[in-house]
Amino acid sequence: MIKFLLILITVFFLNVNSFSQELPDGPDDDKIDFAIPGENEKLTETDDICETSPHSELLNLLNVKLKKFNPIPEDRRGGEVRGGGSQLTPDEVTTNSIRFYAEQLKDEKPVKIRIETFTSLGKGPLTSLIDRSSKVFLKHPTECKFFSLYGDQIIGSYAMSFDNILRLYANAVNKKNQIAQDFIRTQLVPAPMSLDEAIRSLYDDYGYQQNIIESLLPEDVKNLFFGENSLVSIADVAESKLLAFSLLGGKIDQFQSYEIFIVAPKSKKGLLGSNETIVISGTGEIYEVPLLNIPLALNVMRSLGFNAKIILITHLYIQDDSFCRVGDGGSWYHYKGKIKKAGCDFLSNAIMALRENTLSLSDDYGTYKYSIDRVNQILNN
Repeated sequence: MIKFLLILITVFFLNVNSFSQELPDGPDDDKIDFAIPGENEKLTETDDICETSPHSELLNLLNVKLKKFNPIPEDRRGGEVRGGGSQLTPDEVTTNSIRFYAEQLKDEKPVKIRIETFTSLGKGPLTSLIDRSSKVFLKHPTECKFFSLYGDQIIGSYAMSFDNILRLYANAVNKKNQIAQDFIRTQLVPAPMSLDEAIRSLYDDYGYQQNIIESLLPEDVKNLFFGENSLVSIADVAESKLLAFSLLGGKIDQFQSYEIFIVAPKSKKGLLGSNETIVISGTGEIYEVPLLNIPLALNVMRSLGFNAKIILITHLYIQDDSFCRVGDGGSWYHYKGKIKKAGCDFLSNAIMALRENTLSLSDDYGTYKYSIDRVNQILNN
């Protein structure tokens, strides 16, 4: 009997121990973080996929010693040219060269660099980089995309903001990086620009050197817009920049209004104050653009598909007893009652007339009735 009781006690304690091991003291189940095996590693890889390589890795790649490619090597049988004695074409030489260097670099680590770094490379580093193109990838300025190099060619065509394109091109021109220049001119397409962005771009005559914008324009285009052998003047850089946007395939956002109206004095003699030109967008904004080359701006705007019209003013209503008018000799005069004074503050008075819808009281209303009515309608909406 005693033996039987000892067996029961032993079994009881074994069960208690077993139960305590199955349910240990600790946090509640809903507080326990059950991680998926390998998940942390995946997140780290995703975070790193868009990162560029340290400069030290680029320098290490550039310093890898490579055997020089010989387009017409002698084979082991003694002096015969590969291909049965036939001369290799330039394309075959390029392809063989790329393969030759890629084979030597197959164990090297790929390097990802910013495309801004690539466009700012001078001749020496650029030549070394081209030989190592199989291991080089160029990062898009704003997106998680990488361009591949194939010798001295960048593969594919890409969209990016026009400001980024101009910045890259300025780097390439200043460093005489012809590969980057050709890539930018032929393989980059500007992202669509809104109507108001296009007008605001006309303000910036000094944002880029004129030689940068000038080199983006083909010779026949420069001859057409500026005359044969004419250079882009510094005052026309903004208009020329918008022309380059058009030539690179840039488009205006299709959901935007395409209407533009330019309000300008027919004569500039006797004008007082600053030398801005009034531009009204179909979105109802009034802009005062400095030093606008009106004929060039109209041509560029129309090349982008704008319905661009100009209203040339010779008479400007101010108040019942006050107005400005172009007199004999093409000079502006300000009349107030019986008093006539030389000069007219055209800009301020024209802006006021637009805001107060009094442009229709101008003597020029009959000539520009449709445009003035349309401007009033746009500004009143």
